[in-house]
Amino acid sequence: MLTLTSGVGERHGYLVKVKTDCGIVGWGEAYAPHDCEHSTVQLVHQLARYVDGMDPFRIKYFTTLAYKHFSEFHGGIEFFSAISGIEIALWDIVGKALEVPVHKLLGGACRNRISVYANCWSHEERSAEEIATYALQQVALGFKAVKIYPFLYSNDVDEGIARLRAVREALGSDIDILVDAWRMADIANIAKISQALHQYGVTWFEDPIAIDNIELLADIRRMVRLPIVTGETICTKKEFRPLLEKRAADILNPDITCCGILEIKEIAAMAEPYYARVAIHNYNSMAIGLAASLQVAAVMPNFVHVEYFNRFLKPSQLFSSHSFDVADDGCIVLGEEPGLGVSIDETVLLNFDDKPEPIRRWPEEI
Repeated sequence: MLTLTSGVGERHGYLVKVKTDCGIVGWGEAYAPHDCEHSTVQLVHQLARYVDGMDPFRIKYFTTLAYKHFSEFHGGIEFFSAISGIEIALWDIVGKALEVPVHKLLGGACRNRISVYANCWSHEERSAEEIATYALQQVALGFKAVKIYPFLYSNDVDEGIARLRAVREALGSDIDILVDAWRMADIANIAKISQALHQYGVTWFEDPIAIDNIELLADIRRMVRLPIVTGETICTKKEFRPLLEKRAADILNPDITCCGILEIKEIAAMAEPYYARVAIHNYNSMAIGLAASLQVAAVMPNFVHVEYFNRFLKPSQLFSSHSFDVADDGCIVLGEEPGLGVSIDETVLLNFDDKPEPIRRWPEEI
């Protein structure tokens, strides 16, 4: 388990190493949910027997076998995260074995520049000015889109609107602003929120409510009249299907380290007939999670953005090297290195902590 310290606190990630009998090493990354990180770790170890002695090219076989025999067609986010960590590592192995980047194994690139947006999340409450300043710093780094959480820190909708207004005034009209309600939108004030989103030129409205009420989410989509984005908390095609059938989302955002490369590609293919698009959620914007996102984003015709947490860049550079620089157009150039295109320094990994994260009650004690 990695404990990465950034300017706004700590987060945990779990890197998965798979080694073949001929010495090829593949790296994956598994999402480690708050307060149950070690459950994901244990599941990875338990699932290891399904790849022991297996041909690493049989990736779909592995994910199907594990889902059928290990979980008996059940599984929570920890299980699918563990599956994803191993699956991503297998793709890295296959790419290295064939000396090609993973995107060439997935059907070939539709684009060679991958659009990324800067996530401006903070565990600590920020004033309107602080949020605007941080967003402006991301734009200075090359990002052309930023995601903010103006309604997260208070139940006062007017305060949230003030935060949104401050960001728009700071960034001007040329930068895309993406608003995430973090499943806590005030439904009673949805009309007022919608008016503000339109007034300040918001590009999308993410997770206004929890995904367990798809009918209400579809109603909100019709009321807000902006692209609705959701899906970071679910992991399979079966779970995404009702969102499409109920017309509850315009953009699906599966997480790379919860779903894995192949499942996201299949989710995107399923979304195409519904004219829905896909933006890859990437809370684990360390080297491996980001690399896997770029590879699958390249091959999806209905791709929008990859999420990028710039504050985790320096911590992840302590143990990895890659060429994922954000250009002035807000894109990362697709690499041609074999596999995922990331090298890992294992000697540095030995110095990382594995303590569990303290329980967080957010936004207030309940």
